[in-house]
Amino acid sequence: MKRVAALLLSALLLTTCTAWKAQHTGVDTNTTRSENTASALAPDPAIVAAFEAQPLGMKQAILLSEIDRYREQLRADGKYDCCVKPACRQCALTAGECHCRAVITADGPCCGECTQAWVDGRGDTAGINREQVLEHLGCVRALYEKKTPEGMAPPGRPANTSPNP
Repeated sequence: MKRVAALLLSALLLTTCTAWKAQHTGVDTNTTRSENTASALAPDPAIVAAFEAQPLGMKQAILLSEIDRYREQLRADGKYDCCVKPACRQCALTAGECHCRAVITADGPCCGECTQAWVDGRGDTAGINREQVLEHLGCVRALYEKKTPEGMAPPGRPANTSPNP
């Protein structure tokens, strides 16, 4: 099953790359885009149809894989310098770049996903600690310190519907 999934993903990624290049001919592909600008681009109907034909779990795997590839390309171009490990995906999706490390080093707030990562103990910036990041939250800090009610999954995490995940 994993081999079939890997082959499907490989085929989809290869067609995606070719279609993406064709779709963006004449567009400056070296610039990043905001979420609004990127969503204004018309997707290739064949790629959308191939994606829609995938089972739900495979769609999630494809999306995460593509976001991570995009993030690595941004990093290679010097446009992604995240302050947590693993790096956030929020900045890739909403801004097409990440400069959270520079902002928190200058004593400013980072994006929401990075903030949550700092709360979870995944900060990765020399000279910065969790408390410094949380100071920027002000009264919202209490929300990050609240515990999720018993039997409920925290936001952004899958609901555990069975006792054995």
